[in-house]
Amino acid sequence: MTKISDINTNIIQDVSGLYKKSSQEITDSFLTDLADQRSAGGYTDSGEMLKMASIPVVVCEQMLREGIDVYKAPIKDIIKWLKNNDMGHFLTTDKRI
Repeated sequence: MTKISDINTNIIQDVSGLYKKSSQEITDSFLTDLADQRSAGGYTDSGEMLKMASIPVVVCEQMLREGIDVYKAPIKDIIKWLKNNDMGHFLTTDKRI
């Protein structure tokens, strides 16, 4: 599995005030690994668990700002948010829940 980079956080100041800007590089190899997992059915290597998604931290933070806490929200809400925001490529299975 390809790892993704750490989060880079910058503080930006303009006439309106201070802002925090976070970014994270998501490599093509990471997305390719997710596509491979999706085509394999989404199960973990042991075959005992179904992995639904692999969501980068910056995306989790965006979801939280929009009211979806990935640690507490139902999986259906997480999947719906990812698909509605053109981030379905972070899903690792096509199975319906």
